[in-house]
Amino acid sequence: MNKTSLWVIIAVIVVGGVWYLTSRESAEEGVIKIGAMLVLSGDGAAWGQASQRAIELAVKEANEKGGVNGREIEMVYEDTQGVVSNAVSAYEKLTKIDKVEVIIGPNLQTEVSAIAPLTYRDKFPIVTPSYAPISNRPNPRNPLLIWLDPTIEAEQMAEYVYDQGMRTVSVLGTQDSWEKEVSTAFADKFELLGGVVNFKDLLKTDETNVRTVAFKAIKDSPDAIFLGTYYQFLNLTRVLKELGFQGQVYSIEIDEYLANESRVFSSGLRFISPDLYRESFRGMYEEEYGEKSNIPAGQSYDAMNILISLLKENSTREEILEAMRNFKEYVGVSGVITMTEDHKTFLPTAIFELQDGVISKIQ
Repeated sequence: MNKTSLWVIIAVIVVGGVWYLTSRESAEEGVIKIGAMLVLSGDGAAWGQASQRAIELAVKEANEKGGVNGREIEMVYEDTQGVVSNAVSAYEKLTKIDKVEVIIGPNLQTEVSAIAPLTYRDKFPIVTPSYAPISNRPNPRNPLLIWLDPTIEAEQMAEYVYDQGMRTVSVLGTQDSWEKEVSTAFADKFELLGGVVNFKDLLKTDETNVRTVAFKAIKDSPDAIFLGTYYQFLNLTRVLKELGFQGQVYSIEIDEYLANESRVFSSGLRFISPDLYRESFRGMYEEEYGEKSNIPAGQSYDAMNILISLLKENSTREEILEAMRNFKEYVGVSGVITMTEDHKTFLPTAIFELQDGVISKIQ
């Protein structure tokens, strides 16, 4: 091989390398990466799956309309399993390794509370169909919460229970931060209205023997029992039925999974939850997945569309964060989402009833 041939080969390699890098950069410029950290396995997987399905619907619609200013949306999912340390690891991976531009999620209050200081440190925008107390959010608008403030929701339920003529209640929840806030807010509001809380207890989320606590809750024959829990809902409704409790049972945010699993011992139970989603969304979801939409699908769909609109209208993270600070209202499939001046999120709610595993709206 002479020198001329060698230089030709080298030139071809260099040009080819430059072409490869240029084409790769061009391909990446044509895609906008959005991270999603959701509970896709373990406890709460039903919520994470509902979120993911709704997100995919929003992304599909956006991409069919040209994506974000001509750039196709590419989702990068991380499964947190509902574990705080996993949520932190997922955040670090999505931001540092995957180099996503924004994130949607996570699903649980404990996870949001854990990553909020990180988003503040990095000035990284996140929109979540979840909640965290303002005390855990250095920037009260990042993550942007697309979920009803649980204290407000629990207080609304306390007003409903009192208006139903109930004057004595027992309150059972768990030590999970969201469930503790819900149970405490309900009890405090019920007493403020003039009612009496006979008994209140916060169990461990993984407690297996709830019979003793349930017996104490019904010992003084309260008019009603409020279950401010998802983790212990199945155990407590089953034991209350076995103990022969005759009063009314109330709860909060029951999904299709809990309704079906408790169908033989929860009929007549009433609960408060975000109102039904728009019929158009429910039809689209059922057509796509062959199942009814379940919380938090609507809120996740709205959160994703809010995130997409923020990306379309703002070119830098600083601009996105500023838009989040000024967020006031969004009309979505879950109703009118309103953010107050003191950074609380309002969404429409309704009262539902369980009958043989079927959820029906009654008010």
